[in-house]
Amino acid sequence: MKKFHLVFAAVAVALFCAAAIAFPLSSSQGTFHQVTTPKKASPDHRLTSAQANNPDTVAWITIPGTNIDGPVQQADDNEYYLRRNALGESDYEGCLYADFECELSTAETLSTNTIIYGHSFTASGQDPDIGFGQLRFYLEDDFAKKHPDIFLSVSDQKLHFSIVSVGLADTAEDQVCILADPTSSQLQALTEKAIARNQLTSSFSIKSSDKLLTLSTCTDNSNQRLLLVATLVSD
Repeated sequence: MKKFHLVFAAVAVALFCAAAIAFPLSSSQGTFHQVTTPKKASPDHRLTSAQANNPDTVAWITIPGTNIDGPVQQADDNEYYLRRNALGESDYEGCLYADFECELSTAETLSTNTIIYGHSFTASGQDPDIGFGQLRFYLEDDFAKKHPDIFLSVSDQKLHFSIVSVGLADTAEDQVCILADPTSSQLQALTEKAIARNQLTSSFSIKSSDKLLTLSTCTDNSNQRLLLVATLVSD
């Protein structure tokens, strides 16, 4: 009889454990609930057609509140798309393109720092809203507070980034800011520079586990670039 009780108790414990794995107990209410995996946002539907038009298309970027909403190209170097459009055709205005060292195949394999370049035209008679021209709006703190979001679609997911820093960088001294996969010390230097040049009133910090998005565009000064840094949001 004692053996029977032991077997019965073992079976009861096993059944309880199996139930707890499938439907974990709520510590607050003592009830069972089913665990669901957060749903990933599907990539922008326009990315597929853009990739069909040009296989060099690796992403689609959208910045609400601006006219920046289009495909991102990538080549084997950072010169190829400097004066080519999104179809790879010769075009002085260029297009939006990712640094050649960045990995954008999937959300999981994304580089620590995804860098995207785009032109801004500030000379008299030129359209100031071409390319990354409207990034200049983020130098106004009120605008930045109202439009903090950037959405970047890669092949398998739409990623949500939040802007943390906007400011002018020195092209010679701030090269660490455009490294795709900085070391821990380089990431620290990148963070310190982003904080130092930040023209937004809000404060921020960057952890080693963070995924960054850096947007870079030219200014009136050939020795300066306007850099916008955003961090990936865990929706």
